[in-house]
Amino acid sequence: MSSDSSKNTQAIGQHEGQADSETPFADFYKDATVLITGGTGFVGKVLTEKLLRAFGLRKIYMLIRCKDNMSVEQRLEQFLNESIFNTIRSDCPSLFEKLHAIRADYSAIDLDIDAADRAMLSSEVQIVFNVVASVKFNEKLSDAIDINVLGTNKIVDLATEMKQLKSFVHISTLYCNCNRKFIKEQVYESEIGYEKIMQIYRIFDDETLEKMRHCLIGEMPNTYTMTKKCAENLVNHRAYHMPAGIFRPPIVMSTYKDPFPGWTDNLYGPSGLCTWTARGLVRCIYGTASCKANMVPADYVVNAMIASAWDIARRFKLRQPDGKAELPVYNYVSDVNNITWGQYMDLSRKGFHEPFDKALWCFSYVIIPSKPLHCAIAFFLHNIPAYILDLIAMVTGQKRIYVKAYRKISRIINMMAWFGLKEWKFSHRNIDELNALVPPAERRLLQFNIATINWSEYFRSYLSGIRRYFFKDNVNDNKLQQRKTIYRRMLLLHTLLKTTFGLSLIMCILKVYLRVFKIIPKIAL
Repeated sequence: MSSDSSKNTQAIGQHEGQADSETPFADFYKDATVLITGGTGFVGKVLTEKLLRAFGLRKIYMLIRCKDNMSVEQRLEQFLNESIFNTIRSDCPSLFEKLHAIRADYSAIDLDIDAADRAMLSSEVQIVFNVVASVKFNEKLSDAIDINVLGTNKIVDLATEMKQLKSFVHISTLYCNCNRKFIKEQVYESEIGYEKIMQIYRIFDDETLEKMRHCLIGEMPNTYTMTKKCAENLVNHRAYHMPAGIFRPPIVMSTYKDPFPGWTDNLYGPSGLCTWTARGLVRCIYGTASCKANMVPADYVVNAMIASAWDIARRFKLRQPDGKAELPVYNYVSDVNNITWGQYMDLSRKGFHEPFDKALWCFSYVIIPSKPLHCAIAFFLHNIPAYILDLIAMVTGQKRIYVKAYRKISRIINMMAWFGLKEWKFSHRNIDELNALVPPAERRLLQFNIATINWSEYFRSYLSGIRRYFFKDNVNDNKLQQRKTIYRRMLLLHTLLKTTFGLSLIMCILKVYLRVFKIIPKIAL
């Protein structure tokens, strides 16, 4: 631990009268009231489960929208039936009584929160995790601005009313400044300020905004990264007087160990691509295998978020009254144990002790950094098989789906290639210092040191977790054995085809070489 970190820890301990505490994080959350926005999303579920199970909180409020003709109470009941809560459900179901849903409408000016509920939040909430976001890369610009920028603005408005606020954590993304090569732990100003973005959103309709999309996005690759960058600027400008900070997670993957291995509820980003490859749909990937992937399991990300909330409160108390107010930023990334895209795909093979059902082909792929070469190979490995499969479907009277599916997959591959072809350097001093401040007594509870991840162990449950928790595919041993047998046969056929093709290619090259060799002497004569 650095001397500066030791001094800071001692200073905050003396300030709070708990210099001898061996569990500062548990003490921070004990009997606390927490507000979580976006709690029904992937990261929000893991965060809610961990806070309920591992910390002695007083209460957790969740802002929930009415959706699919369901009330917030019905959505909360559905939420608590998720498999992520199985451990709590079996060990201590009474913990669910600490969870309370608050109806909110993010399209309303004041979130349309009931006056009594708003007053209750203002008087009780001490810690806020602002997780809510639209995470689709290809989201309509108007929707992305509405949730990521205006939604954040409304949450900041709500937080300013909180009389007991100790920490406000805004969850951003590691890629909100991906137009830069080196990204420090600081907020970078946008080319178009968040005030202008909000003004433009209010003036123009959705169609006009889409026409302006290219100009508004600028150097950013999509609406997601652009609006998350605007949201950072908004928080930095509007929450400077509060105990606030910005947490930038990398690509969030399924859980490593906590509460159990392999849990996920989505196929966003590389998880979808890897799943399609495992099912034999994708065989040609556009990217660079040697580039760092910046992936972290969800339970590690949540642990870092929980620790960051404590650190934000600590830093705010140490802030000089007349000093320059800069919000702490946490780039959650490491130069150590950061796997590459090639390693990610290769390690995923460790999950084939439990194959997927109805796979079209065995797990086989090639990663290509050249766009023309990728397009040429994808034509043979994706397009032609898609037309053949749809032709078979038409002849057999089934629905033709493969050409349409491959067009969608191709768009997603090209969209992800922007990140798969590049590599960035990140400053991560704040997250390193925070890791050093976690005492031994709480190291196991709040483990977020990326160096401690055993990726071979992690990927043992990665694809099987997707199969079990996303696809709800809980097969018995007999069916699993049948799948293994089918997969081994496909793998044998794949090996025979590759060998036959390879030998044929070698024979063709030899024939061409011999013909050229015969012609050369005649030319010389």
